[in-house]
Amino acid sequence: MMADRCDIAVIGGGVMGLALAVHLLEAGAGDVLLVERDGIGEGTTAAGGGFLGDWAPFEQESAAADYGRAFYARLHEEGDGIGYRTDGMVYVAADEATWQELIAGQAGRPLQPAEVERLTGGTVRADNLHGGLLDTVGGQVHAPKVAAALARRFRAAGGRLETRRPVTGISTTKGRVRAVETATGAIACGAVVVAAGVWSGALTRDLGFFLPVAPQVTSRVTTEPMDIPGTLPLVFLGGLVPGGTLLWVREHEGGLLWGGTYSTFPRDVLIDADVPDRLDELPVDGVLEILRIAAAGESVMPALARRSRLRIKHGAPCYTPDSRALIGPVPGVEGAYVLAGDNEAGITYGPGYGKALADHITLGTPLDQWRPDRFGDRFTTQGQVVAALHAAYSTTPS
Repeated sequence: MMADRCDIAVIGGGVMGLALAVHLLEAGAGDVLLVERDGIGEGTTAAGGGFLGDWAPFEQESAAADYGRAFYARLHEEGDGIGYRTDGMVYVAADEATWQELIAGQAGRPLQPAEVERLTGGTVRADNLHGGLLDTVGGQVHAPKVAAALARRFRAAGGRLETRRPVTGISTTKGRVRAVETATGAIACGAVVVAAGVWSGALTRDLGFFLPVAPQVTSRVTTEPMDIPGTLPLVFLGGLVPGGTLLWVREHEGGLLWGGTYSTFPRDVLIDADVPDRLDELPVDGVLEILRIAAAGESVMPALARRSRLRIKHGAPCYTPDSRALIGPVPGVEGAYVLAGDNEAGITYGPGYGKALADHITLGTPLDQWRPDRFGDRFTTQGQVVAALHAAYSTTPS
């Protein structure tokens, strides 16, 4: 049996956990140990689209998005190959209703169909388009490469990182964290941060706190190289199928990487259910929906018709009732913290969230806007969180 000790243990090796771990070291938090059950970036991070945008209408989230873009720019400038690009995001409308929604509700520069075709190097065709919208602030990174880069920096700065070490629980003494329990022995620690994505709720539940998040299954598809230009901005295709999901498409290593937040099964399959150890065990019905939407998009983006040798990754981003993260102390347990509620934007906000929690732990900076217990006892099941989401958006979030 292994035994270990650290000042702060971080549970979870996705982008959010890694970003926090790096910022804890930079803030002088002492001996930081990150523990991951599988490999780095193998959970929801593996299915990340890598968008860099800002969709939340809150000042603190906008500041976190700005910080994240600057953080990724620094990684890129210092030589980390994270697929960092700042060529914006293009929203494309394939029908009149979607076009009207775009120009009414999105900030950005309206584009005529011919402009969309020029901007995308001909990858998106002007025929059958009603128009587009350019968000010049948006950009992209490759999520798994970001995770690998953060892991390298964490180790280089003196952090300890242990993979293939499943966490089984968190033990306490007199209301204070004592150790992180793992399948290979206990890790004595002064503090612990639960940043385990969809698996976080099980750990906080054992500490007596219900984490008010709703895990929503999503998937991404990657093709073989097919001469897609590396200058292609991130593209959102809307209006391809009546009632169908918005499809996002980007270039990756000469091929396409695409996905969408489908509302069909298995979107809610993890609600109030046991989460499997690996997300690749999830059903593929949602992928079939993504492929159906992609087939309808072939007249707009012909490259979608040339897809072959597809690879699939599933993720389970966690939504909160108010679309804001859950960051800060676990109530009733001294030394326990949580970093959760990515709202399908962990790449955009992760570095900013990580810095905010690191500053809170080391400097006492307040985090009132993201307090995990801000809902009181209003929610006791994930089903209730989903109902609140549906009430807020009048449909499944997309």
